[in-house]
Amino acid sequence: MEIIRVLMPIFLSIVEMVLNSLSGKMGFEEFQRKLADKLHEVGREITKQVLEELDQQIKNDKRKRSGWQVCRTGDSKEIVTCFGAVSYKRTYYRHKETGEYAYLVDKQVGYTNHMRVDNNVKAKLVAGAGELAYRKSAQKVAQECGGVTVSGQTVLRAVREFEQPINPKPDERKRVKTLYIEADEDHVASQHGRAMEVRLVYIHEGWQQEEKRRSLINPIYLSSVDEDADTFWERVWETVDARYDIDQIETVNILGDGAAWIKSAIQVFPKAKFILDRFHLMKYIRRAVGGNHEQGKALRGALRFGNREKAQEIIKELLAAAATESRKQAILEAWRYIQNNWEAMTELYRKKEVKCSAEGHVSHVLSARLSSRPMGWSREGAKHMANIRVCQANGQEVAEEYLNQQRIRSQALPVLTVAKETIEKQRNSLKAAREVLDNIPVLKGPKSFLYEALQGLSLALA
Repeated sequence: MEIIRVLMPIFLSIVEMVLNSLSGKMGFEEFQRKLADKLHEVGREITKQVLEELDQQIKNDKRKRSGWQVCRTGDSKEIVTCFGAVSYKRTYYRHKETGEYAYLVDKQVGYTNHMRVDNNVKAKLVAGAGELAYRKSAQKVAQECGGVTVSGQTVLRAVREFEQPINPKPDERKRVKTLYIEADEDHVASQHGRAMEVRLVYIHEGWQQEEKRRSLINPIYLSSVDEDADTFWERVWETVDARYDIDQIETVNILGDGAAWIKSAIQVFPKAKFILDRFHLMKYIRRAVGGNHEQGKALRGALRFGNREKAQEIIKELLAAAATESRKQAILEAWRYIQNNWEAMTELYRKKEVKCSAEGHVSHVLSARLSSRPMGWSREGAKHMANIRVCQANGQEVAEEYLNQQRIRSQALPVLTVAKETIEKQRNSLKAAREVLDNIPVLKGPKSFLYEALQGLSLALA
């Protein structure tokens, strides 16, 4: 390894920059910019040295590459890392039994043949894409990585690698008597013209008051784009089963707007009761009464007390007073909705403490990225973006989750360790480096902050 020889000139140039800044020869803003560039340079050099040293170790030790024969040496590869673009040399091999060709150092670190962007960078791109347009995420991360060039297409490909987040399982399943499952969907514009549904379900244990606002207790979110309702609810059931002792649950309250796919949850959860979302009920009441506040008050009263006859009488009055056919259709549509959800509406008025907030959660988790901006999505793109947004809502680090998923998929070789004699050689090089530091003039002068810092570094290298 030549890492000490390579890094020492860079380090000394950093020391010189520090001295220039402290002596007034360089402004503080300029110093920060140049220091950032130098630190990125250090990162690139270290990354290159580590990759080439691993390549050398594989080449020198035939036990680490059993069955692989050297075909070619010195082939270059450039990869965009968190420090910028790194170019390194590696060895090309052929397996004598299978005939497979490979760069073993690339397999060792998880690089595929056509990979041009490191997984750590792609993890940043995916995390950024959860909040920003692909192009803006690319620009932001490219700037953080030393000003490299990253395209929006690279972000898109990385996003489509992000699958359903793996929710961490608790050590022990909790026991609760009542569980709440709220559901709604976002209508997302498609690139092919017709809007598609992106469904959201979240499971929680109820609500708690935090100063002036209520929050959910232990919520967990799931989304679905291309699953049928039964498959999605089976996945919800598996999530509940992993976190809770289902035998101890006395009631599962399903809250939603009355859509058929939401109601179908009661087929999966035997102890479930469906409760209508107040927001949607009020929307249909307003649609039925129009601007007639007196009849609106009367209809709400009839529904609150479950008086179907009184409610039907009010609807007949509204129909008789309707001036247009479209107005009559609006009243009839609202009445059908109320009748189809009569039992769920009764549960809503009976359990006054239960308040569905699915509309707001869909807006915050899905719509803020998928439908609040004038853009069209492919079904595949919407599915993976929903996965990212759900991951964020669950409090998971998107970048870390992306890396975990890549590790699971990776066919990287077992981790190699550098030979002990090589490590010992580098320790001796560090001692020699200390002698160079000892000759820096500031270490021979009066004590100062810089003196203490460099003195500490020289002692650490001893």
